[in-house]
Amino acid sequence: MEKVDVIIIGAGVIGLAAAEKLSAAGKEIIVVERHDGFGREASSRNSEVIHAGMYYPEGSLKAKFCVKGNRQLYELCGKRGIPYKKPGKIIVGQNDEETHKINDLYEQGMKNGVSNLQLLEREAVLEREPNITGATGLLSPETGIIDTHSLMKYFEQSAESRGTIFAYSCEVVRVRKATEGYITDVRDADGEMMQVRSDIVINAAGLAADRIAASVGIDVEAAGYGIHPCKGEYFSVSNRHRRKLNGLVYPVPTAIHLGIHVVLDLEGCLKLGPSAFYVDTIDYDVEPSHRQEFFKSARTYLPFIEYQDLAPDMAGIRAKLQRPEDDFRDFVIAEESDKGFPGLINLIGMESPALTACMAIADEVAAIIG
Repeated sequence: MEKVDVIIIGAGVIGLAAAEKLSAAGKEIIVVERHDGFGREASSRNSEVIHAGMYYPEGSLKAKFCVKGNRQLYELCGKRGIPYKKPGKIIVGQNDEETHKINDLYEQGMKNGVSNLQLLEREAVLEREPNITGATGLLSPETGIIDTHSLMKYFEQSAESRGTIFAYSCEVVRVRKATEGYITDVRDADGEMMQVRSDIVINAAGLAADRIAASVGIDVEAAGYGIHPCKGEYFSVSNRHRRKLNGLVYPVPTAIHLGIHVVLDLEGCLKLGPSAFYVDTIDYDVEPSHRQEFFKSARTYLPFIEYQDLAPDMAGIRAKLQRPEDDFRDFVIAEESDKGFPGLINLIGMESPALTACMAIADEVAAIIG
């Protein structure tokens, strides 16, 4: 039986960042991932945005770690040559009600410690983005975009160089509390079972995080750990509109997501998304008939978009703790001694802004382990 200090379940950006951080502290680590490589789910199916932190309640983990992680990612990209840009973004309001919400976002951002936020009147919005429609705006200069694959590859290579083992195409069946530490039952690519003994288990399993927590013996519903998958689709925009925008453009957020916004990649190409709707099954198909919804949404602030400019692109699934009727839910970052499982660290509900916050979350995990 393999014996390590730490087993990390899941090689998304959170599991990878934790592996990189803990390996630097000298921990022996195995990262178990059911897919054949890192970041196959939410970590590679997103807008690749480095968020600034104005959306989240003051004092929440999402607010604190987004603001901290924003600065950490820019510093890391500068040191390690990870491709990124900082074009900034404008959240645009079209009427008095949306202007009121934008003012609230500005106040929330100031409370959260977001740097350089600016409220814009219509003239200033159009001066920065002459091809959009907006009565008012909130400018966030610290919002950027990042090559998530390069980021995750850096975390993987850095951890691997210090001895971390990555077990791809291996699925965790269950985690059992042992007399000392934990035994994790793993099924490999050939269907063979193996066991790993560890002092620490870090559950960073994304959409499967609630199942892993339940396998240990935690009452997931009582703990509020149930995952409610929420799908987001993207539609690409015709290349004839390439470089028509100077930065990211967002509508006012809804109760469950940040709105169908303009996704700007490092080459200046545009996508729209993501949408948000809850699903019972996991698939990454994009429904072509949803093009009308995207077109209608985008036309409120992108007057140059035509229906034929849009084509199905990709989809992702958010690991939401929040049900449709629920209020805000924060990240779960919990060492479970109080539930009888010392050394088990659950990282559940790692949706946006988890990419931005990944290094700050890894810092928190390292501080918990000590």
